[in-house]
Amino acid sequence: MNTYARIQNGLVAELLETASDPSSLFNPALVWEAVTTSGVAVGWLFSNGSFSAPPPVSPAPVIIPSLPQLQAELATIQAQIAALSSTTTSGG
Repeated sequence: MNTYARIQNGLVAELLETASDPSSLFNPALVWEAVTTSGVAVGWLFSNGSFSAPPPVSPAPVIIPSLPQLQAELATIQAQIAALSSTTTSGG
C-alpha cells in the first residue's frame, strides 16, 4: 500500500492509503501526490514537489488586567445589578 496526499491550494487536504493510483480512482481534477516524507498530515504544506510541516502557531498573548481595571469593571457590574434589582422590585 502506498500513501497519497490530496493537495488543495498548496495544502494536504486528506491522506489516502491504496494500492492503486488515486488519479484513476477519483475525478482527474483532484491533485494527488505520493507521500514519501514521514509524518505528513492534513494541513501540511506542499510546494515545489516537497511536503513541509506548517509553521508553529504562536499563542495569543495573555493580557492580565490591573487591579484598578478590575475594580472599575466590578463597580460597573455592581451598578448594573443594582439597576436591575430596583427595576425588578418596583414591578417593572
